[in-house]
Amino acid sequence: MLRCSGLPFLPGNTFQDIGRSKFHKSHHFDQRNQVCILVDAKRPGIGGKPLQPTDSPEYTLPSLYPPKYAPSRPAWLEYDRQVLCFNGYFQESLTEVDRLPYQVRKVRILYYLEDDTLQVSEPRTLNSGIPQGCLVTRQRIPRPPPYDREFTSLLDLNISHTVQLFDRVYTITGCDEFTRRFLNRLGVSVPGAVEQPIDPATELRKQQDSAKMAKLPAYKIDTLGKFLQYDRKVLRFKGVWDDRASVFGDVHELEVLYHLSDDTIEIKEKLPVNSGRDSNGMFLRRARLPKTFDHLPTMGESTPVTVLNVIGGGLKGGRYLTDCVGIGKTDGNYYRDADLRIGARISVYGRTVMLTGCDRFTEDYYRAMYGLEDFTPLYGYSAPREQFVRCRRTERELPPFNGWGSHEDSEGNCLKLEPKPPHIDFRKFVAYDRCSLRFGARMISKVRENNDRFFVISYYLSDDTIAVYEIPIRNSGFIGGEFIKRRKISLPRQDPFGAERPACYGPQHFYLGAVVLLQDHQFHVTNADIYALNFMEQHCEEFPLSNVGKIVQKLRDALQPQYKEYVAKHMANVVQTKLDGRTVSTVTYEALRSMLIELLGDQIVDQEIVTLCRLFSAEPEQPARCDRELVRSAIHAELNRALWNDLERTKEHIYHLEPTDSDWLTPARLCTIVKACKIPLDRALVDKMLQVLNQNEKGQLSVADFLTMLNPAAVPSKPIQPLNIKHDVTHFTPYHVTGKLVNWDQLLAHIDLERTLTNQTS
Repeated sequence: MLRCSGLPFLPGNTFQDIGRSKFHKSHHFDQRNQVCILVDAKRPGIGGKPLQPTDSPEYTLPSLYPPKYAPSRPAWLEYDRQVLCFNGYFQESLTEVDRLPYQVRKVRILYYLEDDTLQVSEPRTLNSGIPQGCLVTRQRIPRPPPYDREFTSLLDLNISHTVQLFDRVYTITGCDEFTRRFLNRLGVSVPGAVEQPIDPATELRKQQDSAKMAKLPAYKIDTLGKFLQYDRKVLRFKGVWDDRASVFGDVHELEVLYHLSDDTIEIKEKLPVNSGRDSNGMFLRRARLPKTFDHLPTMGESTPVTVLNVIGGGLKGGRYLTDCVGIGKTDGNYYRDADLRIGARISVYGRTVMLTGCDRFTEDYYRAMYGLEDFTPLYGYSAPREQFVRCRRTERELPPFNGWGSHEDSEGNCLKLEPKPPHIDFRKFVAYDRCSLRFGARMISKVRENNDRFFVISYYLSDDTIAVYEIPIRNSGFIGGEFIKRRKISLPRQDPFGAERPACYGPQHFYLGAVVLLQDHQFHVTNADIYALNFMEQHCEEFPLSNVGKIVQKLRDALQPQYKEYVAKHMANVVQTKLDGRTVSTVTYEALRSMLIELLGDQIVDQEIVTLCRLFSAEPEQPARCDRELVRSAIHAELNRALWNDLERTKEHIYHLEPTDSDWLTPARLCTIVKACKIPLDRALVDKMLQVLNQNEKGQLSVADFLTMLNPAAVPSKPIQPLNIKHDVTHFTPYHVTGKLVNWDQLLAHIDLERTLTNQTS
């Protein structure tokens, strides 16, 4: 096959050789002995030509097996990853080294059975000075002349045999157990291992090293035992260095650390904030501290062992030994743990440091080791108080707010040369993202018509913003919709143009019965949705009006003087009701509210009463059902926002699925239709739509009602505020507490005044 050199080697870029005349089938991949093997198509001979009398026959490895007893599979498959290992050595002459005629180098000979190749490598020795490793790479090695037409085979390798590989003669001294068993199975006798000769170069090097190396002293300094006993145990002292005698001197507070593991001392300085000192706090690096310092230590003065050169030096001769007498060695007058105590003065290279106190561990150590008991700190030697008072940065006085933008933006313009947008609380944003508390409220106004307007106040917990939305009422004269845009609203009676940032409304300001002033409009909070009530009850530490413990304690304190008279007075409001097959003493919410207002007056609000009603409710709370009109408004808002207008195609799809009976479908089939027609509705909104659709006795949903729900032009819906489909549609319905029954017996048992009065009487 030929190809053009300018084209890539891809199919289609090659062409047949025009000079080819034979197109017979190739036999390169025939099977022999049930193994697919590359078969040489050449005829016997050299290069496919018949053997001539002058040609020498090609080398063929003699078989180790008798005829018809050889392995059935080829050698590369039969002996795959099987290697014979022999140990040996060779002698290398050293003509340029005195008293060393040669050196013995140990090698390892590997024989690969799959292709009869050999590899020779020398194990590496540390600091030998000889380039070791692979000496002969893996290959077939010819035998020495006059048999250079043959290759070295397995029959040439055995213990006590010498084999010449290229220009070196190797003597085999041993082999591993696998090699011995393999040769024995072939009928080859393998003698025992032979000891390798001693290398004179190694012996001479050992003699020189032993003569030059100094012997270890007879004594031994035990530093490991002390390290293991006192590792990470540090004595901590407080110290003072008075440097006021020098120019611009000051009193420095220090921390002296004594490491028991190696008797070293480390001193750190406590730098006051904005002290102006260019230091990292390190007064003395960890080291042994001498009591007196007048000169640098001489050679061998501080080392534990001194080596003496006794005779000569150099490569030849020379001998070293250790100084067992310790000539010129001093013990060193260093500070120990016995020298440190409260009130002691230590000299730190000419600077006098007084120790004024210590920690609890240091007290226990000296009490157990030296029997000391007095550890009273020395306050009179501490630094002057005014020297170490932390300098507080004075608050920068900001100019008055001019009304442009927000207070955060104005502060950024005044505090920084390059203003940056104000930072938000990212953790709070992640924790309360898309979480809002919704409250129902009515406007309080001198205009009579405004008092009938109903609003929804949404408090967003992620950024403490408030949005007010007006619920449209038919024939009220008010359009409804967004009343106050989402923003932070300041508390009333504050100077909006002051220098300080005004306080804003928080979630604790909104509860049932609260009166808030938002943008000069007064609102009375009358209701809340279920999500807001659950959130405030779950976080009762932040919302005290939803804390049942505090509410019950308030009732207990008010009822304790008149408990029995008060209960007997209002027993007429208690009704025996059968719930779930059992008789329960109940009282209505209206009656309970009047009783609590009569007892506490202005000290209790509607939020606390509703919390008690929810906790001690005698009726199981049913899951709130979504408002049908709210769901229709949400669906129409989503369809209009997505510009969806494919109702006819949806009808055709329904008729294609159910051509005979297409009036009622199962909820699962309607969900499939919504996905198949790609109606842009969220899954949460689809679930709420399936709940409000008309159903028959079998639980099937009306298709006509479903199509009407998807047609905003047929029956227009009321406008709706922007909402979170997964959150607002579920929890938008306000919590209706009117007509609820409260378990009277459970409430009295929780107040638990009957047992308290009995114990006091007894």
